[in-house]
Amino acid sequence: MADDAAGPSGMNLGGVISEKLSDTIKNMDIMTVLQKMVATTPEDEESEEIRQKLQGVLAQFNSLSDDEKETFTAKIKEGLASKISARLQDPNSMDLSGLEEAIGTAIMNQIYMVAAAILFFIIIIGMFF
Repeated sequence: MADDAAGPSGMNLGGVISEKLSDTIKNMDIMTVLQKMVATTPEDEESEEIRQKLQGVLAQFNSLSDDEKETFTAKIKEGLASKISARLQDPNSMDLSGLEEAIGTAIMNQIYMVAAAILFFIIIIGMFF
């Protein structure tokens, strides 16, 4: 029964995360991100291969017309957003069931600490009046 209650809210949380990530991707500057990725020092051979491929992509991108650049970045953003959305909608890809409980526990701990501080403050004030 508790699993039934956690399931829909977990899916809702995944949907919210997916929506926010999609918005972030739509607003990000893909080429700046790629340039930063190319500028990083690779840690292994696989990273170096990826870095070289990204350098090739950037070189090709720089040779495109402005309209082609817009189309290219729009397609990249759309592809990233749909991949992330699909990944988050897949119940087997990420288990967010514990996340909501952890957030609730953290909030309750903060509330208890604030309540204890208020109680302590009231006791101290009561001692002087």
